[in-house]
Amino acid sequence: MNRQATPLIGQPVDRVDGRLKVTGQARYAAEFSYPGLVYGVALGSTVAAGRVRDIDTAAAEQSPGVLLVLTHKNVPRMAPPAPETPQNRFTRATPLLQDTAIHHHGQLIGFVVAETLEQARHAATLVKVSYEAAQPRIGFDANVKNAYAPAAINAGYKTDTRRGDLDQGLRAAAGTVDAVYNTPIEHHHPMEMHATVAAWEGDNKVTVHHSLQMVSDAAPAIAATFDIPRENVRVVCPFVGGGFGSKILTRDNAMLAVLAARLVKRPVKHVLTRQQMFMVVGLRQHNRQHMRLGADASGRLTGLGHDTVTHTSVHEEFVEQTGVISRMMYEVPNSQVTHRAFRLNVQTPKWTRAPGEAPGSFALESAMDELAEQLKIDPVELRARNDARTDLDTGKPFGSRSLVECMRIGAEKFGWSNRSATPRSRRQGHWLVGYGMSAASRGAPHRGASANLLLTRNGRDVRAVVEMCATDLGTGSYTVIAQTAAETLGLPLDKVQVRLGDSALPPTPGSGGSWGANTFCTAALAVCEAARQQLREKVNLRFVREPSVAELLQAARLNEWRASNTATPGADIAAWSHYAFGANFAEVWVDEDLGLVRVPRYMAVIAAGRILNPKTAASQIVGGIVWGIGNALMEESVLDERSGHFVTRTLADYHVPVNADIGDVQVLFAPETDTRVNRMGVKGVGEIGITSVAAAIANAVYNATGRRVRDLPITPDKLLTPIQA
Repeated sequence: MNRQATPLIGQPVDRVDGRLKVTGQARYAAEFSYPGLVYGVALGSTVAAGRVRDIDTAAAEQSPGVLLVLTHKNVPRMAPPAPETPQNRFTRATPLLQDTAIHHHGQLIGFVVAETLEQARHAATLVKVSYEAAQPRIGFDANVKNAYAPAAINAGYKTDTRRGDLDQGLRAAAGTVDAVYNTPIEHHHPMEMHATVAAWEGDNKVTVHHSLQMVSDAAPAIAATFDIPRENVRVVCPFVGGGFGSKILTRDNAMLAVLAARLVKRPVKHVLTRQQMFMVVGLRQHNRQHMRLGADASGRLTGLGHDTVTHTSVHEEFVEQTGVISRMMYEVPNSQVTHRAFRLNVQTPKWTRAPGEAPGSFALESAMDELAEQLKIDPVELRARNDARTDLDTGKPFGSRSLVECMRIGAEKFGWSNRSATPRSRRQGHWLVGYGMSAASRGAPHRGASANLLLTRNGRDVRAVVEMCATDLGTGSYTVIAQTAAETLGLPLDKVQVRLGDSALPPTPGSGGSWGANTFCTAALAVCEAARQQLREKVNLRFVREPSVAELLQAARLNEWRASNTATPGADIAAWSHYAFGANFAEVWVDEDLGLVRVPRYMAVIAAGRILNPKTAASQIVGGIVWGIGNALMEESVLDERSGHFVTRTLADYHVPVNADIGDVQVLFAPETDTRVNRMGVKGVGEIGITSVAAAIANAVYNATGRRVRDLPITPDKLLTPIQA
């Protein structure tokens, strides 16, 4: 790689798209418009189970401005979708309004299109729906008896794993923990609500502006749904206002907008309401986790049991890999990790930031804290004594694992030695003060991606354009790709333009699963290196030093050069287990009289290989920490067990942290070199930041109050009423 005198990779460069965003020039899905644009409003079921008996649309159809009222009665018939497989899960067809069955409250049952948004909204209120309602299955406790073992869980992980003899390991232990932890239903709620603008050219070609994480997968999904060639679908999404997993799929709401645009032969815009975001774009399910830990007197783990039961929907199956973190986190000879699920009349759970690790780490790291107290071993030291050098789940060595380094750095910088091991021993006036910590891990996958490069020269002015069908969820993709290309080409950063979010561009896997930055930047590196090599071969001259692309273009007497390349994971990547690791430290203050919890100070130390941009990476971690504080202290989606609807349906009811809730947050990166994960040595940081935050806060609350809260969120009522310590 040719490097500039001042390297760009690894520097805290400001976001290259920052000015576009703060000046309102960054265009999000709902901001695209076409001549003749009309508006769509989706109708949701008001019952959670049963079927639609009848839909009377006469009044709505006669309402001013209405162009179409789409229901199961008049929707075009569609072929059943192919069975879901790991290969087609993001790209298979989505059947729309094909029957009258109701699986959950808010399920989309109709779509109204009108000249204006106000007309569409009004007409939607005129649609009369009658139901044959059935008794919904809603309550967790009432239905947990129906739990079964799914064939597999999210990401293809095994449902159950066993190693050694857990019962024997627990019997041999000097100290044990046997406790149940609950994490509630949570919703994503990105700032940008799901939006779609669809415009057809005839009946066979369509352009769709849609807020998405996986643009490359959306085009084949739309093509399959509407039975048109893949090349006739263009999906455009240059900017995304957050996704957190909710925008991985091209969902019913988007497909209905595309269908409506085809039927009315005009462009259609559809934006979900915040209330609908609770009903149709997925959620993180309630996880009940039974943890059993045992260790000898020296703190060495002798047994670990992590048994999770959760819910899925009545018509689909999605089971979060909640216990998987316990399979690889610590060195333990005897373990059992199982997953069970039962069906409810609730929308299908889907990927939510750090699926599996976020809830699973709360149980594991809370239990580790309880074990440390029982054995009278410092929580940092207990974890260090059980550090694993091999992934016991797969039998593979870790490509790199800097967990102990993260904990040591964090303990020193945070002032962990000032912690009192005795609960309720520190106070500031009527505030009880406590310290807590936790360890974190998140998989670091790497996937293949392609990119194009255009080099242009005007005299001495050389510019580059890098293109790929990647997405930027606000994570900094534009910036780190530009840094990679600029350094590799030997160009100033402002001479590099990055184009993303268009299915007409070279395919990438999109953003999700913590694979975005490493995958995109490796593709950018590959195409830039390919261009340099092609130009060197074309020039066929000897240079006394590595030439810049400007010199190569000049020597070749070229004003333009195009290159394409694909970067794929190395052949030996599967020989290693790849994870990012981290350590969290929290200081909490608890009002002894009111039960209020404040987090005035928080520190995370993260080991994620080579950090492409410390500024954007730290921003990612801070975002995860803020959400983790919300998980710990306030976020909970509450179901009415009689009707099956969420009683928390606005951000006034579903509480998320605001600036006043967040104290001083520090993010440090532990030095780590790992060329086994990919040739750039980069691991994703999009999800490690949220992992085990709730446990660190819960452990600090215990240290402050002497009360162990095992059911999230930690609300004042749980600290004011008698609970089991």
